Formats: sequence, structure tokens, C-alpha cells
Amino acid sequence: MPSPRPRRAAALLVALMGSPLVLAGCATETVEGTIEPFTRTGGEVVSQEPCAGGDFECVTLTVPSDHDAAASQEWEATFAVRKADGESRGVLVTATGGPGSSGILLAESYAASMDPAITDAYDLVLFDQRGIGRSEPFSCDGAILNFDAVVDASADDDERDRFARRAEEFAAECFEEAGFSPAEAPLFATRQAAEDLEIFREWYGADRLTLYGESYGTQFQQAYAAAHPDRVQSLILDGVVDPQTPIRAFAAESARAYSDVLERTLSACDADPVCADDAPGSSAAAYDELADELAEEPRSYDYPLADGGSEERELTIEELEGAAAASMSAPHQRLRFARTVNAAVEGDPLPLALLAAAGAGADPTTGEVVADPSFSPALYLAVECQDFPFVPEGSTPRDELAVWLDEAAAAGVEDLRLPDVYYGDLPCLFWPRGDAPAPAPPAPVDPAYPVLLLTADTDPNTPAANALRVHGRDPDSALVVLPGGPHVLLGWGYACVDRTVLRLLDSGRLPPRPVTTCTGAAGAAYEPLAPETADGYEDPYATASLIMTEVLGPTFESWSAQRPLTLGCPEGGSVEYTIGFSGTVAVELDGCAWTPEVPVDGTIEVTDGGFGDATATLHLPFAMLELEDGEVDGLFRGKPIN
Repeated sequence: MPSPRPRRAAALLVALMGSPLVLAGCATETVEGTIEPFTRTGGEVVSQEPCAGGDFECVTLTVPSDHDAAASQEWEATFAVRKADGESRGVLVTATGGPGSSGILLAESYAASMDPAITDAYDLVLFDQRGIGRSEPFSCDGAILNFDAVVDASADDDERDRFARRAEEFAAECFEEAGFSPAEAPLFATRQAAEDLEIFREWYGADRLTLYGESYGTQFQQAYAAAHPDRVQSLILDGVVDPQTPIRAFAAESARAYSDVLERTLSACDADPVCADDAPGSSAAAYDELADELAEEPRSYDYPLADGGSEERELTIEELEGAAAASMSAPHQRLRFARTVNAAVEGDPLPLALLAAAGAGADPTTGEVVADPSFSPALYLAVECQDFPFVPEGSTPRDELAVWLDEAAAAGVEDLRLPDVYYGDLPCLFWPRGDAPAPAPPAPVDPAYPVLLLTADTDPNTPAANALRVHGRDPDSALVVLPGGPHVLLGWGYACVDRTVLRLLDSGRLPPRPVTTCTGAAGAAYEPLAPETADGYEDPYATASLIMTEVLGPTFESWSAQRPLTLGCPEGGSVEYTIGFSGTVAVELDGCAWTPEVPVDGTIEVTDGGFGDATATLHLPFAMLELEDGEVDGLFRGKPIN
């Protein structure tokens, strides 16, 4: 394990992975709806209009701000609905992760990733949970960016007191900026949001709902199923949260899982000859040496500017650990992180810095964090801080802070490579709350509906032990485990997982065995670092793969697409990203080089908002390459490509 060193733990860690390029939303102009109205026993319709850019329709309903009160304010909640392409067999409701994500902005990309057997047979529903997007948005980006207090197990009493004061001030500032009273804090609890879904069900006229939840969405769907078990057709939990696990135990388990997956990632690099060849030696030892170096002093590097110049920047320990944490949730992200560590070990920290910026949602040209319209970190806290008893009756926030930090010290959290996950929820100790948090949803006792649990043994966000505990309380449920898989399993093309889900949706039947272990997840191949000289480019396919990896990497994936983006390339030249009205991304390379004296000119087009296949025309000093449908054509070193 790495040697102990002084920590500068992040005060606020929102454990969401980078969002895909999002181009869908609800239109602002109200037109006549196409969903056939049903007799409503729930909310009144505020608007019913097509969502922008796709096949979903946005329905906004009135809901009580407080479902427990006899009389309360009238709030609004918006649901995106897509009718089945064929004869509908039911309603499939997806609860997205977070908490804090906009299901409506993600609706089109989620539908595109579904098997046609699902979209043919099910009406699809996603939604903006109260507090995000079109449903009473709760946002305080300014307060979050100004929240500068840090604390960890090594903090002394004065540092703990300062954190407590700043956390209290931050909570007050957040509610003021968001435009809500601290007294309204309990209204953002999951149990309240789940009742909004019930009002939608009544309005839509569905007798039962098929529920799919991913990550935090599994917590949401369990809350709905506990409150309305007679309205559930089936329950699919993907990346399972166990709401009955105490919050400190969950935090410690997740911190260990992040560090364990990092260890496996580094070991996998050593076992891969191509990865190991990029930076010979133990990857774990190299990571630890780099971390110790950055903890002592940031490393300076030259950041390339689009005009051909450069500016001096610094790579910090926070960036290293932030990039690591943001990369552990999917196999291809882990490979990409190993690649950037190899580059840093070999003297080039730029790829690691760019990966860290993408993971933090920062503009790579300025370093400023850019607000993501599809996610609200303020709502993350607003929900998280209500759903768990952070301050038990008879205790105080300051006392509980001491318990959190002392338990971290006793459990050796600070000896982990990525301990900061443990501290991410500490602001909740000082967040406004009701008289008492709602109890965790009760464990289902012989539910009348089938329960399918999906997990990976390399899921750091919601470690597999959560799914095992939920499965243990419901022996009739079915558990599917994917070794080496990502945080959420459905939609990645894993046949074993997808078949199990399709079988349940088609027939209502679970797998015959209570536990199914799939074949391990096959990750993408490791992409070698750019050759040091032009002679290192020996193969047209490898050359095209390197260019696409560099151009369509984490910076592209995290780009908001709200305005063109122009970046300088490491060895000169530039690359510009623009997006058209159809959602097609155009990439222009102007002498962009990753190897000295190997400039690349040309264009790349990426269709379907970043999810489709890319086509490219690329010119190098020794090659003219045409890329389409995964095939490479043209000339390479004077010879036609076969």
C-alpha cells in the first residue's frame, strides 16, 4: 500500500461519472400533445408538449410539495413519455443515477441504447425528479464553487471547527441561491419524489409499472416499490444501493472499492504487454511514486494553446486522485486512466491533466468548472442529506463529525489510495433537515413482483456487497454478477446481462438460478501512447486508432457542445470541435501533432450526438487515410491499404 502522506481531501465529492454529450431537452413552445389523455385521479396537466430533438413527449403535472401534508404548495413535476413502437405491453419507468440527474435530458440517449424488443413493446418513461430541470430546480452552483472547507481524519480540532462553520454557512448560502427556504429541505427526500411518480401513474392510467433503476435510481425505485407494492409489475435494480446499510458503512465500503478497483487497474496494465511496454516497471509503484511526488509539490508542464504557443500549468495531487476516481466506473475508462499514468511516468503529464479536467467538468482551456445542465450537485446533497440519518436523535452535527473522522482513522481509510470518497457526504451533517429522516424502505417480504439485481464485482460507486445484501433479504430475487464490469450493466452490450433483462420484460420470468455469474467483461484494447518519432507509425489501422483515441477522448466526451471548442495539440497545431443542428459533430484538424514532425490535417464527423460511428479523412506526411464503418482505406507509406 502507498505510504501515508498529508491529505487535502475534497470537501464535496459527487460520485457521478462523466455525462455523455447531451443534446435533447424539452421544447419551450407548447403544442398539442400526442399522448392520449386518460381519466386522471392525480395531478393536473400544466403542459403537454414534444420534448426537443426526439420521440419523447414532456408532460408536466401539478404535485403537492409535501405529500404528507393535508394542504401544501403546488409544485410541478415533468415526465418524458415515448409510446411503444408496436403494441404496448406495459410502461417501463427508468430512474437515472445521482441523485441529481435529469432523466429528460438523458431520455433520447437511453432509448437509443435499448434493444428494439424493449422499445417495440413498452411505453418508456423518464423524468426530472423534483429539484432538477423542469421539476422545481434546486441549484446553487455559486455556493458549491465557493465552498472551500476541507477536512479528513488528520484534521485537528481547529480544522474540524472551521469545517463545521463553513458547512453551516454553505448550506444557508445554497438554499438562498436556490430560492428555497431551509424549512423546505425535507421536501426533496426520495420518498417525496417517489409519490410524484405515483401521481403520474394515476394520470397515465397504468395499473402497474415496470421499474428500472440505475445507481441512485435503484434507491428511488425501492422507495416507490415499498410505498406502492401493488403497483409494481417487476423491479430491475442495476448498480444496487442497499438503503438499509448505514451511511458511514456505505461510505467506507465505497472508498475501499474505489481503491481496490484502482489496484486491479494498475495490475491489469502490468499483465497487458502493450500497456506494460509504455512504462516498464510496476504500475502500482509508479502510481504511488507519482502521488508522493505531487503531494510534496505539483509538477509543472507546458499546456499547448491553439495559437501555437503554450502556458505553464501544474499537475496536482488532487487532479491525479480526481482523475483516478472518475475513471474507475467502466472498463474503458480504467484503461484510459492507466494510459495517462504511463504518459505522466514517462514525463508527459498533459493527458492526465486533461483527463482530470474532463472528470471534474472543467473547461480544458480555462480550468473553470462548467455547469452541467443534466446534473445538479446541489440536488445531490438535497436528496442525500434527507434520505439518511446523518445526525441521530440526541447527537449534534459536531459530535457526528468527530465520529466520522475518528472512525476513518481507526479503519485506516487514510491508508487507501482513494480515501476522499469517504468524506463526500460530510456537508450533510450540517444540512437543514426535518424533525427526523424517513426510515429506509422496508425489505420486501415475498414480493408479488419479480426482482432482478445487476452488479459487477468492480463497481466502486455501489459495491457489489449492496446487491448481495438486498438479495440475501429476498431469496426469491435473482442476482446477475458481471466480473470486471462497469458501474451500471444494461446498455453496454453485455449479452448475458441483456438476455436476462429481456427475458424478464418479455415473459416475467427470472433466471432459473438465484445467482448468475456472467463471463467477465471484455474491455477495449489498450491504446499505446503516440510514438516518439515518425518511424514508430508502422500500421495504418494503428495510426487511425491512435488519432481517434486522442481526438475523441475524455475532453470530447465531456464537451458541453454549447459553443465550439478549439484546443492546441501537444506537438503543434490545433483541433476544433463544432456541432450542427442535426447533432453531427465536426472535428477539424489543422496540423495537429502528437509526435514531432507528424502533423495531421483532416476532418472527422461523429453522428448521433457522439454515439454513432465516426467517419474521417486524415492526411499525414506519409499517409492518406479514409475511415468509415471501422474500415481504413487509402495510402500508407506509398502503398494502398489492404
